[in-house]
Formats: sequence, structure tokens, C-alpha cells
Amino acid sequence: MTDKSHKAPFVTIIVPVLDEVHQVGGVLDRTLEVRGSAPWEIVVVDDGSTDGTAEVLAAYADRIRVITHPSNYGYGAALKTGIHATRAENVIFMDADGQHDPQYIPQIVERLRQYEFVVGIRRNEEGVPFIRRPGKMALKLVVGFLAGQRIMDVNYGFRGGRRRLYLRMLDLLPDGFSFSTTSLVYALKSRFAMTYVEIPTSARKGISSVRIVRDGVSTLLLALRLIMLFDPMRAFAYPAMGMVGLGILYQAYIIFTHRFAIVGGSLLMILAGIILFHFGLLADQIAALRKEMSAQAGLLEDKIDEQFD
Repeated sequence: MTDKSHKAPFVTIIVPVLDEVHQVGGVLDRTLEVRGSAPWEIVVVDDGSTDGTAEVLAAYADRIRVITHPSNYGYGAALKTGIHATRAENVIFMDADGQHDPQYIPQIVERLRQYEFVVGIRRNEEGVPFIRRPGKMALKLVVGFLAGQRIMDVNYGFRGGRRRLYLRMLDLLPDGFSFSTTSLVYALKSRFAMTYVEIPTSARKGISSVRIVRDGVSTLLLALRLIMLFDPMRAFAYPAMGMVGLGILYQAYIIFTHRFAIVGGSLLMILAGIILFHFGLLADQIAALRKEMSAQAGLLEDKIDEQFD
């Protein structure tokens, strides 16, 4: 538990770790060097590592906080654990695989004094394997459609934001790698004050846990989930209006070229469009209710934390 006798820090750096025995030590050394005497808290969440990572982390126990999951819960679950474990005003997420350079942490910290969210973006897809780029491009198009703006990078894990705002969305965020993308869309749709920071990215050291087929399917499902969670009406309304329009045009064509009669095909398209539109209305209300419930849960936890300050 966080020590209640001290004022909550301005920022906590949360580092999720899974089987990074050869990398995590160097990452933490550089992070501690960058921190220096700054009052930053560093929380490392070991997400069920089995390769000796725990032994490496034990050597840093006097300088950082280490939280261990008994088994692998997922990247997003590790970040959620870190968010719950601190009462800092802001949180910064950074990976332990060597891709993220800790020297850019101060830049993110300074931006957080003005903005509610600071999102890192990669230069020209640095560090992204070529075979994964088509999926990332498709996901960027979906996120851009939902946000109504061009998105440079949808799932870069090096970023920071207000803890209280993450608490508002926490119940909606998945436990897997899509935590980053989902939280970005939430922030964009909620019109939080956001800025981007271009950060050079190194190639990942070690073996990636990404699997092309599995994660390709996951990307497709994520795109569908984002649409249904954040703007289902847009997804349903356009096809619905298209079906109704086609039905009306087809019926008008029959009337003007053949005879005055109701055609079953046109009637079916019009009715299907109307039904689809009402499905969109229902999905939109359910999505709004879920977001409201998540926000209320986050506000409640934030109020409880304030009582201990």
C-alpha cells in the first residue's frame, strides 16, 4: 500500500514486465539515472514472469516498488495494477523491453504540467515489424474515423496522463495489448487536453510476444469493439440510411418504368434499414451507459483516495 503519511507524487512511472530478464535491469538503471533526485515514483508490475525477472527486480527493491502478479494477467492488467497502486496526480507508462528511452521521461513530465494526456508517437513506424504495418494502418483508419481526425500512432506504449482520468475509463479498458489504443480513443472522444511527442524508438530486444495470425484477428476484433464502444451510431447509421435509400430508389424505378406496385425487395431493404438504424440507437445508449458507469466508478475511487491525502 502507498504510504499515506506523505504527499502523493506528481508522477508515477509504471513499467509492466513480462520475461525481460536480460533487459529490465538496464531499463531500470537508465530510468533511475534520469530520475536523479526528482520525486518520481517508479512502480514495476511483474506480470507473472518465469525467466528470472523477479530475481533481477529484487535487487532494486530499495529504489522502486515492485508488484507481482501470481500469473500472466496481460499487459493492460499490469497497467491497471500500477494505476490502482499509486495516488500520483499523473502516470507515465513505459515498456521494459528496451524500445523506450527513459531520457524522454522529463519531456513527458513537463508536458503533463499543461496537458491532461501526453502521447508518444514513433518516427515513421520505427520499431514496428513490416509484417505488422498493414494491421496498424487499418487500425489507424478506424481510430481516425471514430475520432474525426488523422491519428499518427494508435498504440505506442510510451505515454502519460492524469490518473483520475484513467480511473474514469479503467472499467472499459481491456487487459491485453489493446489497452493503449482503447484509452487513446476514449481520451480523443472525451475531448481531453492532449498533445503528442515524437520519440525515437529502438528495435525491440529479445523475442516479441506478438503472433501475426492471432494478433491480426485480435486487431480486427479490436476495431469492431472500438466502434461499438465509442460510436456505434456512426457504424449503424450509414449502412441503415444506404439500405433505406436503395429501397426507395428501387421502388421509384419500378413505379416509373413498369407499374404502380409495391415490390417486396424494396420493402425488405427499407425495413431492414429501419431495423438496423434502431439497433444503432440501442447500441449507442448501451455504450453511453457503460461509459457513465465506468466514470462513476473512477470518481468514487478518486474520492476515496482524496480522503487519505
